[in-house]
Amino acid sequence: MAQHYDKDFKTHVVGMVLEEGKSATQVARELDIPVKTVYGWIAKYKENPEHPFVGSGHLRPEDQRIRDMERELRELREENAILKKSFGTLRERPEVKYRFIHEHRFEFRVQKMCDVLGVSRSGYYTWLRRPVSGRAKRRRQLTRRIYPIFVRTRRLYGSPKITQLLHREGVRVGQKTVARIMREHGLRSRVVRKYKATTDSNHAYPVHDNRLNQSFEAERPNQIWMADITYVPTEEGWLYVASIMDLFTRKIVGWHADSRMTKALVIKALEQAVCRERPKGLVLHHSDRGSQYASHDYQQKLREYGMIPSMIRKGNCYDNACMESFHSVLKRELVYQEKFKTRDEAKRRIWEYIEVRYNRQRIHSSLRYMTPIEFEKAYNQKRVSLAG
Repeated sequence: MAQHYDKDFKTHVVGMVLEEGKSATQVARELDIPVKTVYGWIAKYKENPEHPFVGSGHLRPEDQRIRDMERELRELREENAILKKSFGTLRERPEVKYRFIHEHRFEFRVQKMCDVLGVSRSGYYTWLRRPVSGRAKRRRQLTRRIYPIFVRTRRLYGSPKITQLLHREGVRVGQKTVARIMREHGLRSRVVRKYKATTDSNHAYPVHDNRLNQSFEAERPNQIWMADITYVPTEEGWLYVASIMDLFTRKIVGWHADSRMTKALVIKALEQAVCRERPKGLVLHHSDRGSQYASHDYQQKLREYGMIPSMIRKGNCYDNACMESFHSVLKRELVYQEKFKTRDEAKRRIWEYIEVRYNRQRIHSSLRYMTPIEFEKAYNQKRVSLAG
């Protein structure tokens, strides 16, 4: 099925390359889109920055100086952090320093640690190549595989999910072994408080019956869509986020964020979902009874798109458990790990979390430990295979 990308999506992709410094190849791999497409969007952006994208994307001299100063500051901070942790080893023999470098190689750059501790990089790698026992070698190899996965998943996965990812990479290991290695190296999943957000259901708009009735199962993509609103704190005030999830793939097919929780917020999320997915056939649209979803304008949009409305029962949060779960994950894995100064900063980070991490990188136990995009591709491939 052809993918459709809106202006907002293209703008963020170009920004990841021109502003965040990522390569077009890396961005294309993270978002699972052709690298030629990324280069095409960048070329269009540079031809006319005012349309369809905003901003020139070119660094002014003063901006480049600021970036250089920030890079130098990061270098000094890294050296200072290494010195603080390695203070007890500065006067030790080289072997002790090599061991420190090895234990902190995922935290600091090896070359930088060698420079600070006054040893050569070649000497470290020579020490590293010394023969070790088979068991120790196996443990070391497992640690080397576990730690990057733990960091890549933003230190959020515990031993069950990391074990599954290792299995996908062809590593035969039990969960108990993974848990033991993670415990020995202090690799603990970050846990934060749960988050709950509600909408106002005290209004005069008509409401619809609960057609879903807590049957959270779908047989195909774009059969059942779940919708809900949550809010994110920033130093500027609340940022309200409306999201739409495809129940079959657990993919967030549409979302929008704004400073006000209005019907326009949820309408834009719905329009984005329809633009991206182009659903064929009837779609059951399930939401809470909030005035935004019950408004005449939103219900008119559902009729235009040929969707069947369904709403949760009054006072029963379990009727929309999948969306409640997603927003809880969003808070645990992003919002409560960071502090946002502005709403725009929060929007950028939420965009990256949803479009890159959640839809394309985060595995789900309910999807047989696949990502939403992987699960959708597997379904489409199976359907094509059966049709052939």
